[in-house]
Amino acid sequence: MSGPCEAQRCAICPYMMKAECFTDTSGRKYSVRNNVDCKSSNVVYAVNCRRCRRFVYVGETGGTLYQRHLLNLSRIRTQHSDPVAEHFYTDGHSMDDFQIMGLEKLSGSDEYRKTMEQLWKSKLRTYRPYGINVQE
Repeated sequence: MSGPCEAQRCAICPYMMKAECFTDTSGRKYSVRNNVDCKSSNVVYAVNCRRCRRFVYVGETGGTLYQRHLLNLSRIRTQHSDPVAEHFYTDGHSMDDFQIMGLEKLSGSDEYRKTMEQLWKSKLRTYRPYGINVQE
């Protein structure tokens, strides 16, 4: 299950998608692996755009989703030059379009988390031109 931590005054909870499963662009269904909330660390996550109606970015963090997305929200507000921020302050988008989905909470190494991130980028087709991830 992916969802908010429900802590009072959590700045990230309003942006967390609550779901047990999700689909890719072809309609294939996946289950969220392990419970993921704002306080989870060692996570692969997706950023969903309400306006585009799809996952536009996949990322990973060894820290918490809370820490990572406080940074993303700050970058959107200050119109920082990075792919996630730019998506949500251009072309009629806003912070209201920003949503976070925890895809899976991992227990492996940083290398394993980064490998899983690459896998999810491919599965969810978040590489440019379909999304905003840049091929490395």
